[in-house]
Amino acid sequence: MTHQLLTTQDTKIVVWDINGRVWHLAGPNAGREGVRLSAQTGFMFAPVQLLTTEGARQDGATFARSVRWKKEWDFLAIVSSADGASESNPVREFLAVHDAWFRGWSTDKPVTVGYFTRHQGWRFQQFQLDGAPEPAGDIDPARNGFAMYKISATAMDPLAHHFDETQVWTNAAGASEGVLRLRNAADQPAWPRYTMNGPGRWSILDPMPSDTGQPRMVQTPRLTAGQTLRIDTHPRHRTARLYTTDSSAVVNVWGQLAGRRWLASLDPWASTDIVVRVDEGTTDSSIIGAVTPRSSRPF
Repeated sequence: MTHQLLTTQDTKIVVWDINGRVWHLAGPNAGREGVRLSAQTGFMFAPVQLLTTEGARQDGATFARSVRWKKEWDFLAIVSSADGASESNPVREFLAVHDAWFRGWSTDKPVTVGYFTRHQGWRFQQFQLDGAPEPAGDIDPARNGFAMYKISATAMDPLAHHFDETQVWTNAAGASEGVLRLRNAADQPAWPRYTMNGPGRWSILDPMPSDTGQPRMVQTPRLTAGQTLRIDTHPRHRTARLYTTDSSAVVNVWGQLAGRRWLASLDPWASTDIVVRVDEGTTDSSIIGAVTPRSSRPF
C-alpha cells in the first residue's frame, strides 16, 4: 500500500543517492525501489566526548567543552526486485536494482539520508561509504534474485539538519526599525543568515549579553538600489556576498565590515528577537533571517 501523505506513525527513512535517485528504505513505501533497511546501528545520537583538564592538586576535573565526532552508520541492506516489477524475469529485475543501488554510493561523494516522523518532521544527514560492502550469505543471488549486504557509512557532520526556519521584516511603515523573531527548534546552537536589499545601511543585533545594557548592533556595508547582501554569521564560514541586479558577478565584501562580526549564536530550543535597523532605506527595504536548526539525533 502506498502512503503518499505519510499518514502512518512509522519512522520513514529515505536515501537520495549521488545520482539523485530515491530509495525508500524503511517506513511507508519501504522497498518500493527494491532495497530495504535492517539491523542498523550508530544512526541515532551524534558521538560526543567531554574535554576536561585535571591538576595534581585538584579533586576531579574541570570541564572545558564538548566535541562531536563523525557519525558511523552500519546497516544491513536487503536487495531484491522492485515492487511491481515484471515477473517474467525476476533475476534480471534484481540485477538492475542491485546495479542501480551500488552506483548510487561513493566513498568520495555523500548521499543524503532523510528521516521523517509525524512528530518531528524531516531531518537530513549526509553519509558516504567508509569501506567496501560485505555480502551476507553464501548463496548466488542470481539464483533467487535476493542479496544482503553489510554496509558502513560515515557522516562527517554528525548533526541532523532540519528545514530552514525563516522570518521576513519589511520597512512598510517607514519606521526604519523592526524585529525578526528567529526560532532555533533544535538542541544545538544556531548561527543565522541574513539577506537584505538596498538602498541603505543595515544594523543587525548580535544577541550577546552586554555589560553596559546597550544592545550590540553590527553594521553592514552601505548598499545602493539594486544591490542585495547575503551574510552568513557562522564562525567557521563567515561570508558577506554582494549581488547586483545588472551584473552576474558576486563580490565578497566581508572585508568592508572592518572586523565587525557576530559573536553570539542562537540558543537551542528558543526563539530570539533580533532587532534590525536600516538607515536611508525605503518602504521597500526588507531583510530575511534564516536559521538551519541542527539536532544531535534524527528524531
